[in-house]
Amino acid sequence: MAEPAICILSHSHPAFSKGGGELAAHRQTEALRSTGRRAIFVAANEVGTAYAAQRPIETVMRFATDEWVYSFAGMAKDLLGWDDAWQRRQVVDFLAGLDVGVYHLHHYWRVGLDLIADLMEARPDARFVMSLHEMLAICIRDGQMLKTRGRELCRQESPLECLACFPQETLERLAFRKAAMLSVLRRFDHLVYPSAFIRGRYEAWGLAGRPASVIENYLGEAAMAEPRAAGDAAVLAQRFGYFGTATPYKGLDILLRALPLARRANPAITVTVFGAEASDTIKMFPELEPLIAEAGPSLTFAGRYDSADAIALMRDVGWVVVPSIWWENSPVVIQEAKRAGTPLIVADIGGMAEKVENGVDGLHFRRASPVDLARAMAEAADPARRAALATSLRDTTGRETFLRALDRAFAPPQPDARAAE
Repeated sequence: MAEPAICILSHSHPAFSKGGGELAAHRQTEALRSTGRRAIFVAANEVGTAYAAQRPIETVMRFATDEWVYSFAGMAKDLLGWDDAWQRRQVVDFLAGLDVGVYHLHHYWRVGLDLIADLMEARPDARFVMSLHEMLAICIRDGQMLKTRGRELCRQESPLECLACFPQETLERLAFRKAAMLSVLRRFDHLVYPSAFIRGRYEAWGLAGRPASVIENYLGEAAMAEPRAAGDAAVLAQRFGYFGTATPYKGLDILLRALPLARRANPAITVTVFGAEASDTIKMFPELEPLIAEAGPSLTFAGRYDSADAIALMRDVGWVVVPSIWWENSPVVIQEAKRAGTPLIVADIGGMAEKVENGVDGLHFRRASPVDLARAMAEAADPARRAALATSLRDTTGRETFLRALDRAFAPPQPDARAAE
């Protein structure tokens, strides 16, 4: 008997957005299809073109074979529920009509708590699985769990802490939001967490005791086919690479402040920024303009890159630096670096500290500290240190391991053999 088809539901399609959650969802779809299983991919899509503004469009539209996108134009402002009940019903009816045995959601944002509840009512025969990629349910500051006052970390949600960050809110509304989130998330048959760190956060928040697994996201067939090489430590040890955009949370400013400090210990150290231009960085951090000018040839901005080229680019640097000042969960850049064979230097918090074992896959430094990052870079610039860590660096999760873990999450619970006796 053929295995039941699976519907993977995402908050976006990677054809339109390259975020980690939608990439993970689509790569899962491709991995399932590679084994001969039928996987149907359904994604939210922002239809905001002039064409859409002037003409009525269908709520659900075919994108490719077994791939569909739906408009979320009828959703509420926070994109956690629907204002337009008719549009919600169109999406629910479409999803409920699919011949699938499992619905695997990769988000609730742009999907809607009300839509999820309606779909569960419409398909009581199906299994429902949710991957929790980030902490939006826990933290109304876009899931960052950073205090609005400066860059202080928030370590645990509480109504009074949230009210201190968002005084315009009310305790009643915050309590209602949490209750609504929990009431839906507790109905899932299985929860998937890409890191033990985020599992701990969600269970402390209210999901303890629910069936759950820690399953690292799959990097994809193309990435796993890339060659993995340690490279020449004598050539690469002093070359550091940053992969990402210039945002307030990714820590690029921490790395740029660390560079001149690290060069005092080793003048051969260089940094290449992949994913941002100097102008982007100065716009985000105008106070760094003199530092960037003074860096000269020790600092290169390589601009934007295609994600398909990331692993090859990482093989050309000696270290990948992930200096984020927020918790992160399971950064794809860490997986890409591991696949490339390039050791990492990461902030010592959240999923970064979990995915990179200090002294095995790379080095840790104290979060948001340019001085400690400079210390780690100076240590890393030793070719012997780089060669040793490139040898012990672990690879990212392979397809077979990933799919076996998913099958366990998708399977109905087995009756207790002792109870059957």
